Amino acid sequence: MHLRRVPLSQVTESDAQAWRRLADLAVEPNMFLDPRFLIPSRARPEADGLQIVVVEEGGQWLAALAVTTKEVANGALMRAATTGGPFMTPHADRHHPLVRRGYVVAALTALLRGMTSVGLPGLIQLQRFPAEGPLAEALAETVEQTSMLVHERRREVTAFAHRGSVTGPHADSAPAPAAGLVLATSHLSKSGRKLTGRSVRGLERATGGPLEVRDRSSDPDVDEEFLDLQVSGWKGDHEQGGAALRLDPRHEQWFREVASRFRQTGDLLVTELTGGGKTLFLGYVLRSGGACFGFLDAYAQDHARHSPGTIGRNVELTQVFRATDAPFYDPAFDARYATAARTYPDRRTQVDLLIATRGLTARTVLRAAPLARRWRSSGARRHTPGIGVVLT
Repeated sequence: MHLRRVPLSQVTESDAQAWRRLADLAVEPNMFLDPRFLIPSRARPEADGLQIVVVEEGGQWLAALAVTTKEVANGALMRAATTGGPFMTPHADRHHPLVRRGYVVAALTALLRGMTSVGLPGLIQLQRFPAEGPLAEALAETVEQTSMLVHERRREVTAFAHRGSVTGPHADSAPAPAAGLVLATSHLSKSGRKLTGRSVRGLERATGGPLEVRDRSSDPDVDEEFLDLQVSGWKGDHEQGGAALRLDPRHEQWFREVASRFRQTGDLLVTELTGGGKTLFLGYVLRSGGACFGFLDAYAQDHARHSPGTIGRNVELTQVFRATDAPFYDPAFDARYATAARTYPDRRTQVDLLIATRGLTARTVLRAAPLARRWRSSGARRHTPGIGVVLT
């Protein structure tokens, strides 16, 4: 296996094709590391310095990770490679590497152990890494087989939806271009179901018509409508901290290109909720490696008292499992959004890990830092103490 480091700005067309094949075959899909999502970010200044570390063999990409470098803020004169940074932290809700099925342990080991061979630090921060599943098990095996040290800095529980947890819609019952309302409510509490019903009735009264669902996935005109809807709400107000895409031409262009790339390959799902002919919600879902991930959504703020965002996300959830055969839907909700997270039936735990792969200084940093938590993963045969190191 061979490692190389490719600045995002220098990814070639052949690189992009190999990268896309890896994304399609990843043991743990990650839309936020899909080239159709990341390559368009080259137009955004926050993505300067973003680099892709690649494990290759025979012309195939076996693993890939997007990193930047940062200083360790504990007085040590060293830097760390991190999956965070100015672009990834605010715009990518999942950071775990793409690792090809059938090569998981070998490729993940080569990726982590080989960082220093391509000029990166021997200290790595993996943010938002799955605490369970094949990648967590592979990392536990890698640590067992090597001298690497792994410490957990933080963990969070995020919203998630497995196909079997959403009753009602089926993959073989594709939605019509416009259809009546279908909601997934069996996983909600009794009070949650009542609140959902009140919200639907309130929206119907306020708009003067029944709620309808439209599949706008193949319609490029919807992108313009989404941008207008997003900027019409609080996100269009700088004083409220709004970050509507319309406010920055580079951000708007990035959105358009991401949507176009996924639309061209049939991996874009756009759900519209209307009432009385008025658009109440537009949501964008992107598919990568067979799985679906939430990208962006917007709702009619003038009807906020009736929760069009919550109802729209519920509709979107059912549409994902109606229109695709995805095994899961990751809405990519940050743990802070507790109310929105209740829309989804399942939960998944993610951890931020700090890993010393090579070098005395990196190992010393981990051993000298105050203990915080223990890293736990299903399949881990040994646990290693946590850490409180902060990356600036």
